[in-house]
Amino acid sequence: MGFKEDADFARFLSMGVHAADAITRDLEDNHGHNIIELERYAKANKVWQTKVKRMRLPDLMCVTCGRRFESKGKTKLEIKLSDSTLPGRSWRDGGMRLDDVFAFARVDMKTSPVSVSNLVYVTRRSLENALESSKEGNRKSVSEGSEMDRRWPMWAPDYSGEVLTVDHGVKKIRVTKGAGTYLYGSGSRWSAFYTLAAGTPFETGQPVAFCFRMADSITCAGDGSWSWQEDLLSTDDDIRFPAVKAARFLGTEQVEEILIRIAKDEANDWRIRLEAHASLAATRPASVAALRTLAEGADSADEVRMEAVFSLSEIDTEEAADALYSVAGKTEPSIPEEIRAAAAWGLGAGARQAPSKLMRLVNDPSVLVATHAAAVMPTELPRTCLDELLDWLRADDLRQAATAAHLLAERNLVAELVSALQTAPEGVRKLIILALGDTPREAVSGLLNELDAESRAGIATLWAKNDDWLRQPDTDGILGALKLQKLRR
Repeated sequence: MGFKEDADFARFLSMGVHAADAITRDLEDNHGHNIIELERYAKANKVWQTKVKRMRLPDLMCVTCGRRFESKGKTKLEIKLSDSTLPGRSWRDGGMRLDDVFAFARVDMKTSPVSVSNLVYVTRRSLENALESSKEGNRKSVSEGSEMDRRWPMWAPDYSGEVLTVDHGVKKIRVTKGAGTYLYGSGSRWSAFYTLAAGTPFETGQPVAFCFRMADSITCAGDGSWSWQEDLLSTDDDIRFPAVKAARFLGTEQVEEILIRIAKDEANDWRIRLEAHASLAATRPASVAALRTLAEGADSADEVRMEAVFSLSEIDTEEAADALYSVAGKTEPSIPEEIRAAAAWGLGAGARQAPSKLMRLVNDPSVLVATHAAAVMPTELPRTCLDELLDWLRADDLRQAATAAHLLAERNLVAELVSALQTAPEGVRKLIILALGDTPREAVSGLLNELDAESRAGIATLWAKNDDWLRQPDTDGILGALKLQKLRR
């Protein structure tokens, strides 16, 4: 997958992230839950090519009551899930117990900020009971057992109004629609007919009639409702893994010996063992060392390395940051570039930001590592990092100078760039002028009188592209594309 495809996929993932975040806030603020990310990266849109085959579990979980939530973001609100006849790939699989909740949200990515609305909560039990009303979509390939969509019908009008009457006998509902009314009926298509009660107002896009029962209650059951310590002793990984994950949030001191036994028992699934170390790592340096060994070890599979790096990125200790830096700096062929890039990413986007370590990586020989390090460099840089960037502009190393000019311009540190321009070597001067040309005019114009005529002319030329209507984002390259379509025989 190339960078353009990565960007497209990231936009798709972003919709799920916005949904998961909105659902988390609703569950915490309005229903008393204490939500964690059960499925790692459920609330992040970074695209990685190294695939990690994780435990098939829902996205979110409350560490107070243990209830699990699978979040789904949709451009058009609908109750639709991926399904398959393959073992373990059915819509109902993935660690969803009967009282666990599928949470759906409408996500509008075209607004700024992104708009998330019309949250719908429905239990797996409810969808099971309404299975007769569900519809299969087209299979995604012709092979037997390939994935398809399964949809549970509902009616969510694209206008607001009020429910006037409900007739469950004939499965019809009448609502206001502007100055008039509208009659909606499912006929014999649905095995059951649930609606908002008569007299209930509804907003645009809100479900009004549906073939399933909405979740009766999603309020947290409170402390003591989940025996998570007992679940640590289960032989069922679907039960044990969430407890291992939750331990870091609930306190590992009381279960440390159990977690250590889980981490050391090679009969356990590697994902269980790694997560036990991840829960212990905040207070146990030996577990940080174990995760580092998994990330760097010659015998580790790439998916194990990647998951170990992700785990280290979640730990707010200096030992974890040192481990990430060690992985990111390894140039041996045995460690793939993307694993190193993920470690660099963790040093900027993880629990413990380490800009001084990232400074050693932004000029890495690997473009993948260097660009990932530069992308997550903190906006507010320590003085020592700024001084080092300015030093790079005084030296005659074009790779370092380009990095420095880009990072400074990105932070609108225009005065520093203008000052560096006075004494920079000729090749570096051109890079600084390019960086200033990419900076908004209003940020630079007040300092132009400090520059020589040649530099001012160069920056002005670069700014001219903003005045060229054929170089704007919506027109750039359009003439070339049209010329390719002139063929006519």
